[in-house]
Amino acid sequence: MRRRSSLDSVRESLRLQQIYNVFMQYGMDILLDRGMLGEFRRYMQEKLHDPPHPLHQVTTPVKVRLLLQELGPTYVKMGQIISSQSQVLPEEWAVEMNKLQSDVPPFEYDIVCETIIAELGGPPEEVFAEFDPTPFAAASTAQVHRALLHSGEEVVVKVQRPNINRQVKADLGIMASAAKVVERRQDWAREYGLVSVLNEFGTNVIYELDYRNEAYNALRLGRNMESIERVEVPKIYSLYSTSRVLTMSLVQGVKLTDVEAIDAAGLDRNELATVIVTALIKQLLIDGFFHGDPHPGNLFVNLETGVVTFLDNGMVGELDFQKRLNLAQMLMVVRDRDTMGMAQVLLGLSKPFRPNTNEKAYYREFERVVSRYMNPPEGSAPASFADAANAGLELLRTHGYRLDPELTLALKAMMQIEAITKLLYPETGISIIGFQIARDMLVESVTAEKVANVLQQQATMTLREVVQRLPSLQEATMSWIDQYQKGKFVLHVDTEEISKEVKKLNAMTVQITIGIMLVGMIVGSAIAASFISVSGEYGSLLATVAFGGYFLAMFIATIIVLNLVIRLLRGNRSSYDK
Repeated sequence: MRRRSSLDSVRESLRLQQIYNVFMQYGMDILLDRGMLGEFRRYMQEKLHDPPHPLHQVTTPVKVRLLLQELGPTYVKMGQIISSQSQVLPEEWAVEMNKLQSDVPPFEYDIVCETIIAELGGPPEEVFAEFDPTPFAAASTAQVHRALLHSGEEVVVKVQRPNINRQVKADLGIMASAAKVVERRQDWAREYGLVSVLNEFGTNVIYELDYRNEAYNALRLGRNMESIERVEVPKIYSLYSTSRVLTMSLVQGVKLTDVEAIDAAGLDRNELATVIVTALIKQLLIDGFFHGDPHPGNLFVNLETGVVTFLDNGMVGELDFQKRLNLAQMLMVVRDRDTMGMAQVLLGLSKPFRPNTNEKAYYREFERVVSRYMNPPEGSAPASFADAANAGLELLRTHGYRLDPELTLALKAMMQIEAITKLLYPETGISIIGFQIARDMLVESVTAEKVANVLQQQATMTLREVVQRLPSLQEATMSWIDQYQKGKFVLHVDTEEISKEVKKLNAMTVQITIGIMLVGMIVGSAIAASFISVSGEYGSLLATVAFGGYFLAMFIATIIVLNLVIRLLRGNRSSYDK
């Protein structure tokens, strides 16, 4: 995280006082609004204020939601993260936390005008052909207005809330200071790495506040989704977008969870469920670049065309090849209801965050706890990926293991998608249709041509790195001449010795090149073989080429190694003779 200045400390002190006041206000209200004391309080309020309607008790979840909204965007964001795990929350709490996704008060239009003038160089009425001063949506960090470009295209303009950067940075500074104190005093905080967790949270929040990042994410995700029918990402208008203003195409439709509207439009809910699972599987397992927060407020369906649109692309994740393969294995073990297989996959993806972990105890409790999700009674619903994954992650934490952050984000995205698919079509789920979709995509994507392209790219990058690290004879010679001119030493140039070294260097370069080609063949064959093992296509031509290439590369490598060993032994004998 960045270094804090004295001005940051002042802002944090003022912000801390404000937070304290809000917490005291709501905390005392929650404390005094219980049982007979709460009934007496409302009785006295009615007597003193004589309201036109009887006073009703506001529930604690509602008050907590209002508390988070008053504290500001950072705390609303934390509430949104909590709401994304609504499957483990009581229903009343889940309903209120979900309201944080969109039910946020807007800010004044004058501030919108000031922001657009500062960012786009003119008032909204001049920059756009039309601009609706009334926002049709408000979120924790921004609000959205409808507009019309001079070219006639309908767009929405996302305008950032005022002074949000300063407030968020002050909040993050307060949280970081508090986390350090807690870590010094509490063992669980040190074991869990509370400071690093909050630092990661803060980095993500700051990243999302720069709308140029969201614009890039939308462009990249849109290109990746072009091959998936009925899936779109809003078009970004770069000329009307900056770090605080984002202009994108208008999306018509309703949330994917609006089942009544979907049924009234005559759309097939099973097809919609398959579409969004297909889109997420491609993002996670094929592209390795995925939408990190696909909650219902970020997925809209056009009731006329059935096209699903991924909104709010500020939070994304990236997965390398190995992590993608691990996710595919996760889908496979959940589909097969393999409890111990899931325990093994999760443990293999995790690192211990405290000493003296006990793998045997972890496996034993995993079998006892997760089996009820993976192996339900005969005739009951199939395994829920979200329930099994949540239970598995909780057991990892309990036994001192932490999953990779990117994989955690990927699992969360899969849980959110499964919750939507279950609502659309209860008979399906990501563990049922996800693996079949993944297998078909993987087999289709791993072709001999694509493997060759990957090998060529890797070999080229490695060779380029080797060349950059080789010493430059010209630079070395000029350096020696500079030192000679300064009188530091006498320069003697022996061209015969230089020729010998150049020959050795050429021989070394040839060996390196052969080694790179062999490594590329082995890695490429391993990649293909890994996909084949996941897809089960053992008898295909690709399988034959993959395994044949692997054994050929190993045979050539063995010959080269033996040759190098023989030459090394001869060299040692020559040195002894001298």
